[in-house]
Amino acid sequence: MKNKFLRYGVVLFIIAAVSAGALAFINKITLPIIRENDRKTQDEARAAVLAEAKEFKISEKKEVENLEFIPGYDGDKLVGYVTTVTVKGYGGPVAYMLGITLDAKVAGLKVVSSSETPGLGDKINGEEWQKHWKGANSEYGFTKTVDAFAGATISPTAVYSGIIRTLTLFKKEVNK
Repeated sequence: MKNKFLRYGVVLFIIAAVSAGALAFINKITLPIIRENDRKTQDEARAAVLAEAKEFKISEKKEVENLEFIPGYDGDKLVGYVTTVTVKGYGGPVAYMLGITLDAKVAGLKVVSSSETPGLGDKINGEEWQKHWKGANSEYGFTKTVDAFAGATISPTAVYSGIIRTLTLFKKEVNK
């Protein structure tokens, strides 16, 4: 009986070791592909939120309170900045790319990840809702009837709070 349990333990150990090795091997192969896809997604989001920029110089980024403001250029002319903002929504973290003009207004907003309630809070993923922030500045006042959805105010309010915080930091620390 004792020998039987030892044999099962050894078999289980071998299965676990082979599985762990296979997972490590697959992770090693897919990691560069995943990183490249993430980079492409970030590049596409930057271009979408600051359309005037033809190039983004990550090497010139400015870091302020865990936000990286990456300058966007059209040739040699600085046209604005982009940053990724993460806020706490109803269903978890909401991450979005925010384009900012040199006069501290929203050039564009694109939600890149969220896990909000389907049919309610996930409306923040809609293109129309994201577009309506264009032109907003740090003095913009949140209005439930315009900026939120019936039955869902936490997610839109979280995005709004992140926008205002980011624009305020931008004016104070980046674009002095």
